[in-house]
Order: sequence, then C-alpha cells, then structure tokens
Amino acid sequence: MWEQLRGVPYGTVASYVEIARRVGRPSASRAVGAANGRNPIAIVVPCHRVIGANGTLTGYAGGLWRKEWLLEHEGYRPAGLDLTGSAPR
Repeated sequence: MWEQLRGVPYGTVASYVEIARRVGRPSASRAVGAANGRNPIAIVVPCHRVIGANGTLTGYAGGLWRKEWLLEHEGYRPAGLDLTGSAPR
C-alpha cells in the first residue's frame, strides 16, 4: 500500500477505494484509511493526496486545513471540489 501512496503524483489525488483496488483488495478502503492514518513519514509518503470516494477531503492527522493547504500548494484544483472538506459543488 505504501508504494501505491508514493505513486500518487504531485498535484493529483486518489481515493481510498482507488488505492484499495490497486493493491487487489477493493473492499478494503477502510483498512487503507487506517494504514494511511498511521503514516509516520508524511513527507516521503504523501498521505494528504488521498481523498474520499465522493471527492471530499477526509481524515488527516495534521488537520483538514493543512491537507487543503498542501493540495492547493501542489496546484490541485479540480472542477467542482470544495477544498474545505464539504461535498463537491
């Protein structure tokens, strides 16, 4: 799973479900979230690039405001996504 997280390119995101599918466990999105939340090296493994399946910002040990800032800093600005953690517009 860590390789999949490191493989999410700068300025893009992947959902927990997408990561679970990539590791061959499509129903394990909650396990991906739990493992992602225990990431001890967030600078190397960019866990802030993982979002909810519906496009919302979910869970981040550093706070959602920081996750939002990091994504904006990387230039991630998808159409229709409200980076404040609410549902897509």
